[in-house]
Amino acid sequence: MSVLNNFSVSIAKGLRRLQKNDVTKPFLSSTKRRGSTSNKEDRPHLKMEKSLIVSKVTRFEYEKHSRENISDDELERILRKRGSDYDAMLQNHKEQKAFEESVAKNMRDIGLKVEMASRCAKLGTIVETPARLTYNDELINWCDVVVPCGGDGTFLLAASRVRDANKPVIGFNSSPQRSVGRLCLPTWCSNDVKGALHALKEGKFKWLRRSRIRTTVSSVPKLLDKITPVDLHTLHYCRYPPVSHFQDTECQPDHTDQDAPSSQLSTKVLPFLALNEVFIGESVTSRVSLLRLQIDNGKWTQTKSSGLCVTTGTGSTSWHFSINCLRTHSVLELMKILGKDFDVKLDTRLEKAREVAERYNQKLMFPPDSRQLAYSVREYITFEEWPAPRGLRVRDSAASVRVRSHCTDAGLVVDGSVSFPFNDGTEALLEIYPEDSLMTVQMDEALPH
Repeated sequence: MSVLNNFSVSIAKGLRRLQKNDVTKPFLSSTKRRGSTSNKEDRPHLKMEKSLIVSKVTRFEYEKHSRENISDDELERILRKRGSDYDAMLQNHKEQKAFEESVAKNMRDIGLKVEMASRCAKLGTIVETPARLTYNDELINWCDVVVPCGGDGTFLLAASRVRDANKPVIGFNSSPQRSVGRLCLPTWCSNDVKGALHALKEGKFKWLRRSRIRTTVSSVPKLLDKITPVDLHTLHYCRYPPVSHFQDTECQPDHTDQDAPSSQLSTKVLPFLALNEVFIGESVTSRVSLLRLQIDNGKWTQTKSSGLCVTTGTGSTSWHFSINCLRTHSVLELMKILGKDFDVKLDTRLEKAREVAERYNQKLMFPPDSRQLAYSVREYITFEEWPAPRGLRVRDSAASVRVRSHCTDAGLVVDGSVSFPFNDGTEALLEIYPEDSLMTVQMDEALPH
């Protein structure tokens, strides 16, 4: 329990520290710093006359739409037979849809035009559901604001399709009792949707720009066309067909000059921007990922690892934190070793170890509007003879990260939801551009009225 508490406390303290330092600068010039919103003329303005609610795909919907022409009774029989809690699944589905309808009703009650869109799983595609429209570019262009109703996963899915840096994405956490939803509005907004909408209309919030990662992929022209997205939320079999060895393909890397890009490669920018992170690694987690890395135009370094995670400031409180955070008991053991074997006088109480761990862990997090990336090489395999790890830090910040794959069945995964094949000879450049940022809002944790 102490480990879990340490993890949660570190994230909470880190977020409070970032907010206290006012790192979330407002986007519009009319927006002032914290405390200035008492003057109505200085408050930010949110246009939300046309609102698009993005519905969460519940587990019940996933199971339903992954099977064609199946009745509810037959679905119940199948799920109960395999040991799933059908009653809880159905109840959660009903609660989710009731919440979405409540948000839509409250919006219409204050005179807003509302459309509801949903991404539903059916053999890896997006299908239309009764009384709901699919989430597509036409709807995104139509609306003034995108409103995902779910948790952080739904928020990430909704944000991934929004390319307009001036179109806000504002999420409601539909299950605050079961999830944190750090990307969504505060918990009180879920319990008082009407009050939250009025607070938004009255400008009782701050604009928050969240940086996103742009991924530019390079490969031989014939293979570049095959680098297409696969939605992991709707995929039944989560592996790409293995590719042949690079000597049998057209994507053979030039080992005579591995630091120089090939003039025969073509490039394209992937249509998805990463709000949290980009992960690159073999699809089978037990297989070693062979990747060459170039950090900020430095020297290329060959690595063997469990994959590479490149994150934004928004994602620094998520997977990046989980990979790199120190646990209290590990710090305590190190402190005892220093005291016993190196004669360093330290206070080795558990509370002191927890304090040290929290201070270290807070340094892992950085502002969501930062232009910097953070990268982590997971479980880096190092030997004296190969690869030569000198000069490469397994965790650090960077302005850009270039990755060249020597994998056989790898994926480049954006925000844990959309995957692109990333096999031998393929190269990716990960960068942050201001024009790719996501426009969101930040509200006080307490009721504003």
